[in-house]
Amino acid sequence: MKITRIEKQKKRSNRYNIFLDGEFAFGLYDDTILKYGLRTNDELSPDRINEMREEDEYTFGKNVAYKFLSYRQRSEKEIRAKLKEKKIQPATIEKIIKYLRELKYLDDELFSKMYLQSQLLNKPAGKRLLKMKMLEKGISKDTADKILKENYNEEDEIKAAKLLLSKYTKRIKKKDEKEIKKKCFQYLISRGFDFEIAKQVIGESDD
Repeated sequence: MKITRIEKQKKRSNRYNIFLDGEFAFGLYDDTILKYGLRTNDELSPDRINEMREEDEYTFGKNVAYKFLSYRQRSEKEIRAKLKEKKIQPATIEKIIKYLRELKYLDDELFSKMYLQSQLLNKPAGKRLLKMKMLEKGISKDTADKILKENYNEEDEIKAAKLLLSKYTKRIKKKDEKEIKKKCFQYLISRGFDFEIAKQVIGESDD
């Protein structure tokens, strides 16, 4: 098959339409065209076309990942899901993940630490709930445990529980003391604090 025309796309200046034997065949990034030195009248074999399109998908996938990472740090699971959403082939996804790891753009420990800091600032919770959220983000159990141990000790957790409790009690309509304690205890447990911390914080609030 012969390249009969290479035409710049109107809406995306870094993309070109490739025409083979007089008909539109596919689009390619300018980087792919430069890498393969494509010119009008070049003859292309099916294997060469497949190779170029795989390379182009790789470039597209990297661009998707860069844009996704530009908003905030992401976990590997989030990147994989985004690339899959864009219909990128599994083998290409693996290649992109490897590339991002090598550049240190993917670092689940760093992501976990930043995620924890964001949660504690905006939505304080107990270790149990925070760990569950981290696991949902694709963080491994070992990494989640390590980050929580290093950055969220028992004293920090008690402070967070007291802060949440002080806000919660202001919303409780007048009830008897026993009922208030019960609701407070259930609330702290629902926010991921363990039994002992919930019991301690509620006990101290009576002092």
